[in-house]
Amino acid sequence: MLDTHALTRRRAPLIVILSLGLVAWIALGLAGPGHAMARAGGPGGHEYLGTWNYDQPERASMRNVAVIRCPELGSSCTPGPELHVPQIGTIVFSRAAGGRIVGHTDQGCTWTFAVRATSLELDSPDQYCFNHVIGSAYTITKWSVTVSGNRERESIVAISHQPTGEYEFRLDRGSRTKVTAGAGAQARKVFPGTWRYDASDPQSRVNVLTTRYTDPDGQVRSVQTPQQGLVTFTSGRGDTVTARTENGCAWTLTARGNTAELDPPVQTCRTAQGTATLTFWAIANDGRRQATVMAGADERGGSFLLSVGSLSKTR
Repeated sequence: MLDTHALTRRRAPLIVILSLGLVAWIALGLAGPGHAMARAGGPGGHEYLGTWNYDQPERASMRNVAVIRCPELGSSCTPGPELHVPQIGTIVFSRAAGGRIVGHTDQGCTWTFAVRATSLELDSPDQYCFNHVIGSAYTITKWSVTVSGNRERESIVAISHQPTGEYEFRLDRGSRTKVTAGAGAQARKVFPGTWRYDASDPQSRVNVLTTRYTDPDGQVRSVQTPQQGLVTFTSGRGDTVTARTENGCAWTLTARGNTAELDPPVQTCRTAQGTATLTFWAIANDGRRQATVMAGADERGGSFLLSVGSLSKTR
């Protein structure tokens, strides 16, 4: 997740996992404000309502992969390489007053849309949210959503507000699938098994765990370490899966379709080193690869974020 959203030693921007629970995008033109409402003053937009999962991110095609960069002109940010951030998680679209649609994301943000003739459009632009999962804020300036049956397409333009400046966030190509009655059966096919974290890469931020500690003098220090090891998933009752990590902890997630999320949202585990806590964990899974966002506190009281997690199935 998550914020999807940690400074590199070269002062690259914090990786923002605007999994706002949001995103699934394709290259579509954004509908302008002049487009007509689907039914002026009416209840249009029923096709958007419900829960939608990001499809598996794919770096080769940039499906569900956002680009975060320092704009070339008039920028207040620290230049550095582009960051490519997989987008995972869920959004729930529901009806609001005045014929509008609101989108609630798994990372705690709420966004308001107007129903146009062929799409949902952010209403009004420049909507702001501070994402507590990633510890970072962003302002969305454009967000367009189209739906065909159980498939959804989106594109987003946003500003990521970081300590090192204002960064451009774009997701131009993506896709989501609606959570339906058969989603639990799909999850039971793709999640069980043993998964290994892929090799850590500081340049791309893949499997780089950032932990922040507050020293006795009040100073905050950030420590970056490779995320390594195995995670074993087994099916539980209903739509649940249990994830067992190498420190002996067992964590419960609800899995529907290709996506699993920590449930209940705060869980603790007592280890030989102390108490570990998870406050967020979202996973996208195609049966071979996992993309994940995880946040919580370690046994020494440090707040950690794994914003670009990647695992491969071993068996």
